[in-house]
Amino acid sequence: MEVTFAVLLWGVRIAFLVLLYLFLIRAFAALWRAMRVEEAVAAKPTGLAFLVVQKSHSGGPRSGARLPLRALTSIGRDAGNDVVVNDDAASSKHALVSFRDGEWWVEDAGSTNGTVVNGTRITAAERLHYGDEILIGRVAMRLEQ
Repeated sequence: MEVTFAVLLWGVRIAFLVLLYLFLIRAFAALWRAMRVEEAVAAKPTGLAFLVVQKSHSGGPRSGARLPLRALTSIGRDAGNDVVVNDDAASSKHALVSFRDGEWWVEDAGSTNGTVVNGTRITAAERLHYGDEILIGRVAMRLEQ
């Protein structure tokens, strides 16, 4: 009787370990799938439109980078901006790009060097069209859909 009980106890222990390992494998598989989905979502830039970097310098954003825009996007050198332009010629809060009444607008936020749209320095809110070029410091960006 003691031998049968010992064998039964070993069987229960082995079954418990098998179930525990199966549970851990399923839990790690679910975690792995969730991480892959999160990476895929993070890799895809989301936004209403994009600023595509046309011209930059060695410390600025790389040329060709697509920077997503929201309905109200702040641009500047400070890390608290939605679009950070790492350039000494850019102010900490340089410009604001907004989507109002179905149109894109840009306005200078009191920057030192000003904001330039299609080669012209703006003094008030300026309506943007897709393909327009915005110059913030030494970084040129084009508005794209």
